[in-house]
Amino acid sequence: MNAPAWRIGLVAVLMVLWGLLALRFVQREEPVMSGLCLLLLLANAVTLWRLTRRGR
Repeated sequence: MNAPAWRIGLVAVLMVLWGLLALRFVQREEPVMSGLCLLLLLANAVTLWRLTRRGR
């Protein structure tokens, strides 16, 4: 997919922020919210992978 650079950057920033928020919830011992943040991190990782693959 031919994605613009700003979109790839936005998804990368979202991944970093979801990871930081997940770590915060792990420190507070809130497994449900940390799991939700990790799920959103994974969803953004898949999106970033789909945006940056070649040949499509």
